[in-house]
Amino acid sequence: MSARIENGRPVWYEPVKVRYTKVTGTEDVEVNGQTVKRLAGDVTEITMTPEELNAMRWTVVEPKAHWENVEDGKRAFFYGAGCNSKISGDIQNLNKVAENLADEFFEGRISESQLAGKFESIANKFIETCREKQYPFPLLTGMDEEAMSFVYDRFRGAILKSAAARNNAEGKALCSKYNRGWHYYNADYYYMSERAIGAISGKAKDMASEKGFDQFEIPDYKAIGKNSLYNFNSAVSGESDYIPGGLRAVEEKWIMDFDMTPPEGFKWFYEAEGRNEDVVMVEGDEVPSPKSTVWAMYEDMLISSSFDFSVGHDQPSDIKNLAELLQFRPSGRKELAAVNKFMKNFQVAPRWYYREQAQRETKERIERAGWNVNA
Repeated sequence: MSARIENGRPVWYEPVKVRYTKVTGTEDVEVNGQTVKRLAGDVTEITMTPEELNAMRWTVVEPKAHWENVEDGKRAFFYGAGCNSKISGDIQNLNKVAENLADEFFEGRISESQLAGKFESIANKFIETCREKQYPFPLLTGMDEEAMSFVYDRFRGAILKSAAARNNAEGKALCSKYNRGWHYYNADYYYMSERAIGAISGKAKDMASEKGFDQFEIPDYKAIGKNSLYNFNSAVSGESDYIPGGLRAVEEKWIMDFDMTPPEGFKWFYEAEGRNEDVVMVEGDEVPSPKSTVWAMYEDMLISSSFDFSVGHDQPSDIKNLAELLQFRPSGRKELAAVNKFMKNFQVAPRWYYREQAQRETKERIERAGWNVNA
């Protein structure tokens, strides 16, 4: 190419021959034994000067990674509106089977290797179903990798959904009748889900090698905003999937870094104003005012505390970091220091805090732009 790249744009320094096609109609061509139409026209070759080329202000577009192209194919043909009735029933059945197998794994009825074997047989069956039904359509071939990757998505999502559901069921059982919100985290489900995901990931890579999918990769779920498919931390956080660069829902962020690995045997529980029945006087009446409570466990050690958030909805509330509320002692012990460090990854706030914080930030942006929000 007779150009150099500067700031993402080509700068041309030699004349370049350009082929230009003026479309005049269509012509019949044969593809895979079928006759289809394609555009036809007159081809003209012209020479453009560097000045003409530079005036056009071309932008250099980086090619997508292979896994990104696979994601585009899955979105187009296996998700949402892109999935037509020809295959929708098969996908519904796939989801049910994946969820049942994930539950069986967490209940100890099948092993990691058995789960991986089931994934392989179901992925192969789904690929064959798509072929038999000529899906997405007869003339489009080479979608086997997208189909396999889609089955991998369904299995991975089912594993994390089951892990989060079991974690949350344990947490709900710990709540008192005064509960106004809670969070619970059991590291056992992190490690169980990682083993299950590792098993199906290894099998998917083996299948890709056998089928000649030379560029196959596990999708970068974090890069595409799929919290439900990334790991246990992201799935149990309750934060929704999102499209990077777009608007995101205002949600309570209580797990700060999804990539932090928990210590094995770690658990913690938080309940907003749930257990201690302190009494305060309000206009001469005694009113229960339970404090928020938090506890953490590591192996056979248990630590707990109670606390209050700041009072009044017209001011920013405190965000409490778990490591500021609780510490395992002696903190000099290597393994306890690691647990205390991991607890910095959790924070809690009143249920209304994030919504009102977003409203305050929006109001400040509008006022900085010169608008009167009270007008």
